Amino acid sequence: MAAVRTAKTMVLVAEPGAGKSSLVPLMVAGEVDGRVVMLQPRRLAARATALRLAALLGESLGDTVGLTMRGERKVSRHCRIEVVTEAVLTNRIQNDPELPGVGAVIFDEFHERSLHADLGLAMAVESRALLRPDLGIIVMSATINPNPIARLIISDSGTTAPVVSVPGRTFPVSTLHHERPSRINWTERIATVTRLALAENDGDALVFVPGRGEVDRVVRALADSSGLEVLGLHGGTGGAQQRDILSGSSARRVIVATTIAETSVTVPGVNIVVDGGLARRPAFDAETGLGSLETGFVTRFGADQRRGRAGRLGPGVCHRLWSAEDERHLSESSEPEIRTGDPLPLAMALARWGDPMAADLPLLDKPDQHRLEAGARTLELLGLVDDTGMLTHLGQEVATMPVHPRHALAVVHAPDGAIRDRVIDLVSAIEEGVRFHSADLEAASQTEVERGRRSARALRKHRRSISPASSDRPPSSVAECLLDVWPDRVGMRRTDRPGRFLLASGTEVQVAENDVLAGAEFIVVAAADGRAPDIRLRAGVVLDRATVLERLAHRIERTDVVSWDERVDRVVAEWQERLGSVVVRSGPLPEPDRQMVERALYDVVRTKGLTALRWTEEATAILHRLRWLYGEAPDEWPNVSDQALLDRLSEWVQIGPAVRPGEIVAGRGILHLLDWRQRKTLDEQAPVTLSPSRGGPRPVDYASGRPVWSVRLQHLFGMNVHPVIGPNRTPVTVELLTPANRPAQTTND
Repeated sequence: MAAVRTAKTMVLVAEPGAGKSSLVPLMVAGEVDGRVVMLQPRRLAARATALRLAALLGESLGDTVGLTMRGERKVSRHCRIEVVTEAVLTNRIQNDPELPGVGAVIFDEFHERSLHADLGLAMAVESRALLRPDLGIIVMSATINPNPIARLIISDSGTTAPVVSVPGRTFPVSTLHHERPSRINWTERIATVTRLALAENDGDALVFVPGRGEVDRVVRALADSSGLEVLGLHGGTGGAQQRDILSGSSARRVIVATTIAETSVTVPGVNIVVDGGLARRPAFDAETGLGSLETGFVTRFGADQRRGRAGRLGPGVCHRLWSAEDERHLSESSEPEIRTGDPLPLAMALARWGDPMAADLPLLDKPDQHRLEAGARTLELLGLVDDTGMLTHLGQEVATMPVHPRHALAVVHAPDGAIRDRVIDLVSAIEEGVRFHSADLEAASQTEVERGRRSARALRKHRRSISPASSDRPPSSVAECLLDVWPDRVGMRRTDRPGRFLLASGTEVQVAENDVLAGAEFIVVAAADGRAPDIRLRAGVVLDRATVLERLAHRIERTDVVSWDERVDRVVAEWQERLGSVVVRSGPLPEPDRQMVERALYDVVRTKGLTALRWTEEATAILHRLRWLYGEAPDEWPNVSDQALLDRLSEWVQIGPAVRPGEIVAGRGILHLLDWRQRKTLDEQAPVTLSPSRGGPRPVDYASGRPVWSVRLQHLFGMNVHPVIGPNRTPVTVELLTPANRPAQTTND
């Protein structure tokens, strides 16, 4: 604690089992004046840590040690240590950057690099530099490169913060590898390996799976195992069951958990870990503008954290459902959320801080500027910021709410009463990642809605201070509330591809064909999974055409479109009313602009190629002559390859009144590609005919890529010089014909 006492800052790298989460807050509280606020990135870990700290003091939670999470707060005025999670810290700093009454801020498990951890650290550092030089900042992690963090949180003396390393106290864990199962038999395989591990070892088992759905399936697969208590542990697990799991049991147990149990949690009795090798992480596709949860391989760091759970209380064993060879290809760690996550919450937090583009905020990793600009544009589209990037009155109200900006905006837009209550329930369930039995949010059951109760409680606490957004057309339904906050995610059913919708953003989403939403003409997408082109709708609502046209009238643009229609094999023209990429209404355009028609036909020819044109014999002959000349002297003659001609199509092809490519004549216009000198010497360099010693002129054929002159043998009697042409005086290939005009022989001499 000398580092905290003298420098007021510290980076602590402590291996698992060192007791950093349990002991450091108590030690820091004895060194600083004011409250110690500790950020835990996961709710389960926050609750477990707070309970453990209170137990070490022999007190109940809410006395010396408090806990604040979304929708839950147990803090007394005597509190000295407050464990917080999610956006609690960033919201508190933004409300009052001086952090009155706070003596130190601890960032635990910083290796997870959540958005709020990065933002909270940067804001705390800036507050310390400008307002609170006495504020202590401690960053803790089991494994992380401490040097960049130490340089960021400068000590009182103006030097980098001290770095302290502490070894852990763990027991040896043996590791066994298994063949990686396919996705089809993954559940059964992990259940089989778990039974095998239980049969070969004593103690309880902790089984890691990627998400809530997999937790439920594996729990069911193991439910018939006699003498076992099988429990699931995930973000939606109720507080009572969480406490039961963390307090231990006399029965032999299997705990099936998500990544929530990787760090800061010790489950009593566990000395067996079965690692399924998968993890689910939030992801954002900047191209489609959709966030989702993606399942991928666990990182090397995550795998080591999971393995370590088996050695917290004694020697253990870890079964990994991947080979030792696969392990070589695991990523070291996941990317910071600030660089890969949804940019909208980040843009909102930065706008509220007064630094919309993060120009001055001392972030450990700067966000991608293109993604940040996209987030800022969306905030402006929703009316949350003005054209300078600063929060509007509506934006200020939304920014204080502890949920995603779109979810908060839906609540603000909702009229007071039953509609607002239902909107709160639905967006809270989405916020908590609830998987609905149907993609239709209107059909969400009360059981599904209850899973979002934490966020719903937090939103209802804000309810008294929420005034519905002023509007000439206030929403009259849940669907209209969601439409107002997701105007860029309105989708129209594709008639040519059942179960697929084209969104205003240009992205396609797919819905199960047996889902009620599959038959809707319009929907609005509230949540989706996957990446293009396989984005699956997770939650949305049905919209009728009249609602879309009325509520989004200010976003609908009319345009004239002339394009090629393959079905009728001609250019067609129509007017369109478009919501982004979605054509909501259209009709025939009787007199289209002729230049638009010509552009459309040029595009068709470029797509179909030169064979789409109607070539005259003269034009074909000129083309062959020019191609031969280009081969002979490429510096003196233009390139007339297919691609070169397509690139310069408008320079030599006249569309005229045509509406089909086959009506476009490729004639002497090809000569427009020649300058005056080239036109003048074309007939000299690549003559159309040559005259033998007897008879009239005979044509020269360039179609084969060389000049070929077909002439009867008797017409050459008396000719003693072989004909040569072109810039290189190339001998003409002479095709000797019989009196019956049949080829007899070819010669270049």
